[in-house]
Amino acid sequence: MRPKAKQFEEKINTTKSSFLSALDDFKKYYVFYHKNPEVDEYSNHFVNSKGQLQTLSGEMFTTTNIIQKNIEDLNEIMTDISEKLTKEKELYQRLEKMAASLNSTESGSNILISDAKKEYSINYYKNFSLFVGILFILGLLFSFKISIILIIIAFIYVYYTGLFNNFLPLISHV
Repeated sequence: MRPKAKQFEEKINTTKSSFLSALDDFKKYYVFYHKNPEVDEYSNHFVNSKGQLQTLSGEMFTTTNIIQKNIEDLNEIMTDISEKLTKEKELYQRLEKMAASLNSTESGSNILISDAKKEYSINYYKNFSLFVGILFILGLLFSFKISIILIIIAFIYVYYTGLFNNFLPLISHV
């Protein structure tokens, strides 16, 4: 329990026990006073117990008003928090949609990058094979031995650069 609530509870319990005691005195002196209005002692006790009840009732009323005011203040705070929470939930939902959109955009970008790499590799191999073909034709123009030597040099180059492993699937693809 919060300290303020504990204080109010203690004050209410104290007032309640005092009120019950004062009410018992009031009942007793009310009867005595109305049976014997001429006795000053009963009259004084009746007036005192009546005043004590009124004081305790006033304290209870004041405490109740303070509690009611605290409840209203807490209600305003809770309303503000609720509005802020609603705004934060809406922001979270917008950001979640944006994140999902970015994830799908990222996936699409990855696919486009992969496709561009494949197309680049295919064009690279086509250009390389065109280069080898040009070397072969140049070799044929000069001599058959030079063309064989150029082809062997091209195959050695392809083998050592690792293009041969990538070049074979391309041949089957073409």
